[in-house]
Amino acid sequence: MTDETNHTDTSIAGLSRRKLLGGLGAIGVASAGAGLGTTAFFSDEESFQDNTLTAGEFDLKMDYRMTYRGGHGRLAELQANYPDATFVDEDMEPTDEDTGVYLLDQVPGLENYPGAGDWVRGANGIFDPESEEGEGFRREELIDAGDLEEALIRIGDVKPGDYGEVTFSTHLYDNPGYMWIGGALTANDQNGYTGPEEVALEEMGITVDDPDGEGQLADAIEAKIWYDDNCDNIHQESGGEDGGNVDVMLSIDTSGSMGGGSGSRMENAKAAALTFLDNLGSDDRVGLVTFDSAGQLRQGLTSDHSLVAAFLQPGPAGITSGGFTMMDAGVDLAADELTANDRGVDQAIILLGDGQPNRSARPGSNHTQNAIQAAQDAKNAGITVITVGLGVTGFAQNTLIQMASGSNGTTLYYDSPTGNDLDDIYSQIAAVVLTGEAVIVEGTLREVMDALAEGIPLDANLSEEERTCFTNSVTRCFGFEWELPTTVGNEVQTDSVEFAIGFAAEQCRHNDGEANPYAGA
Repeated sequence: MTDETNHTDTSIAGLSRRKLLGGLGAIGVASAGAGLGTTAFFSDEESFQDNTLTAGEFDLKMDYRMTYRGGHGRLAELQANYPDATFVDEDMEPTDEDTGVYLLDQVPGLENYPGAGDWVRGANGIFDPESEEGEGFRREELIDAGDLEEALIRIGDVKPGDYGEVTFSTHLYDNPGYMWIGGALTANDQNGYTGPEEVALEEMGITVDDPDGEGQLADAIEAKIWYDDNCDNIHQESGGEDGGNVDVMLSIDTSGSMGGGSGSRMENAKAAALTFLDNLGSDDRVGLVTFDSAGQLRQGLTSDHSLVAAFLQPGPAGITSGGFTMMDAGVDLAADELTANDRGVDQAIILLGDGQPNRSARPGSNHTQNAIQAAQDAKNAGITVITVGLGVTGFAQNTLIQMASGSNGTTLYYDSPTGNDLDDIYSQIAAVVLTGEAVIVEGTLREVMDALAEGIPLDANLSEEERTCFTNSVTRCFGFEWELPTTVGNEVQTDSVEFAIGFAAEQCRHNDGEANPYAGA
């Protein structure tokens, strides 16, 4: 690739762009039966082309998990389309009980990652192909959406009240990139009429003289796409309990391995924590703990965020590194501060570490287990523990994963291989505990697809004013959900809809992110 060429020019855009284009599916092909039942078959109809990679310098792949809430007794029927489908419990973990909630499919496969928690670890973690270490997915395990042989969503007999969700996580390889999401409603068919359907349509003032025309299903289904910042298949609409305030303790590793000077892990960690403070509301409280050869409460919980910011200034004006890694103290001091000053709001510890614990404040010499137990004690006290691994692999990474809170099949662990992407990671964490996960588009299925038709630019860091490139070292998750409301009646019988959703990416290098690859597609 050359520096002289304008890579937004469509004639050579293929050199720097990778489109991931996969149809999510189609709802509908109903039986002729009466009643409220609408059947659904989700089938793929590719709506975009040019799915080729012309240069090896840039690649975008994905994994996904897909769940469906469709009522009891459906497993055998669903397994006709999804042989490995299984029941899942309220935490999205496989269960033998008929819960009416199903884990339909995931990539990498269910055989390799049988548990929801394992899937999230893989999605959030980083696998190092050189050392063969790390909890992340391997590149060869992932998929190009354009390579899907059939639609992801293929479900029969969908009824009012049914709900489905797909969480995609995207992986950029080789270079950072700008990303877009696009889509289209490719079919919305009436497929004839049943008697009850005719009655319902006539009561709505809709003529029934066009059995081959448009149906009503695309306008009946409600849909949403959002930044699923904790990859848990659920949209967190606001931070804090019932959208209220939160108390957060930052716990930062200041051991010698964090280094010093411009570009060091220490400086990156301080800069990202400062950005996090900017997301706090005026009534949110924050405090700071550091840990090296000992733990130290630098600042107790306060609504004066500048008091914490004073410790996060660049260079020796802020906290500096040196010593060992007493991680259990980093948790216990933060938990003690939260517990002693509990005001009945959500509480969280955000712990950043760059290595394995090698000192303990707790009794005994099993430093790793002491850190894990300290985190467990905090979780038992109702505190959410979020961990960030800075350049860690192997045992150190596993320790931080075990320390992190988990719910609904997710693990609140975030992996930062270099530290250069900490701003983006802290922005994701802010969405989980403070602001809520941002919606990309929502409305009826028709409205959502109309909005996607021209492509919507995605942003790696919503807390920044300027659009930010997605790094090639951090996984990002996006959620898509659909629901057929219980208020829908016989007017959607026999109807079917088909739609496609895809991701596109363009290298940040030589590009400004202004050339929308979906515009005019």
